[in-house]
Amino acid sequence: MADSSNQRDVAEALNDQELRSFLKRCCLFAVPLLLACGPPLALLALSGEAFRNIDPVLESAIRSETGLIGFAWNEQNYPYMKYTGLMLQPRREVLALGSSRVLQFRRDMFRCSFWNAGYTIQTADDFRQFLQLVPEDRQPRLLLLALDQWMFNSDWIASNGSRSADNWTKNPSVNLQQGLKLLPDVISDTLRGRINPAVLLADRSDAPFGLNAWQNRKGFRADGSFDYGRQLEQRLSGDPECPDFGFATSLRRVQEGRERFRYGDVPDPSALQEIAALLGECSRRRMHVIAFLPPFADVVAEAMRQSGRHAYFERLPEALRSIFAGTGHELHDFSTMSACGSSDAEAIDGFHAGETATQRMLVRMLQANSRLRECCNGAEPGTALHPQPTAGQPKK
Repeated sequence: MADSSNQRDVAEALNDQELRSFLKRCCLFAVPLLLACGPPLALLALSGEAFRNIDPVLESAIRSETGLIGFAWNEQNYPYMKYTGLMLQPRREVLALGSSRVLQFRRDMFRCSFWNAGYTIQTADDFRQFLQLVPEDRQPRLLLLALDQWMFNSDWIASNGSRSADNWTKNPSVNLQQGLKLLPDVISDTLRGRINPAVLLADRSDAPFGLNAWQNRKGFRADGSFDYGRQLEQRLSGDPECPDFGFATSLRRVQEGRERFRYGDVPDPSALQEIAALLGECSRRRMHVIAFLPPFADVVAEAMRQSGRHAYFERLPEALRSIFAGTGHELHDFSTMSACGSSDAEAIDGFHAGETATQRMLVRMLQANSRLRECCNGAEPGTALHPQPTAGQPKK
């Protein structure tokens, strides 16, 4: 019996020794990982890119009307941020709603209360889903809608699918797993010199939150509109590093039928029906719709026409006019920069109008007797309400 007990003691001692040895090896293996991951984790947390709750930042920005919120990787925070921002405020009389192409509308353009809920919508189905989450005491009187042309492209719709209410109501900024998924991108971009951690030590008056706000002064203002920051400076100076320089990226996508420039012959019938249902619901909820087709750079729109494979783009305005007819709601066609009374010199890129061009759109709406007149000061034909520097065509 004694021998058996001694054998067990020896076995347990050996097991303990092996366990300690294994743990030591694990620690030695983990040290390089911790050293490698520590700085990126710190960068994500300090910049506000991840591991920090956006709610108090958003509340502070709205309350103080200061702060710039811009994420380099965590853009899935934006739909939640825009919906929550709307809920944090008293009822806004004018609500801008759509994708990134509505983001240049700003509070200063209106005499009425305003919130820009852009960057929340991908397909036509999203409009009603978003508005159904807005209680009656928060619903706007005037609804400014950007109807992106690709929302009526069947291929685009199929590739994006439908989204649940969680897209707008669930806070993704506190998702630890999502933050950890960013580590490979942070490490890769840092090694390539795309990130300058020193910017986090700068004394900034714009209270940046998120790496894009810190590094590029690019992000959302307190009214929900978007400041292009460094990108706009690059465009004005003709910097070839500017995104979509010379509209080259957009033109290549048109040629290849990729992303937002997918081929299509006719506007998607289900998307058109969804817009009709949206107008009916807005009428029942006594919200007046001012919808518009946002502009492409003229050179990009011409490339789509010349391709012969984007016919839905040319057929869409008439299809929408038939839906809006008799509803009392408004539709404005600004499919090209020239249709805004503008030029490609005032485009941010191939499918985003700059702020000056956006002001020109607004003036043209007012000249067409839009109900936005109730919330805007008058303007002389062809003038902008609040002139801004031109987002120029990059120099050749």
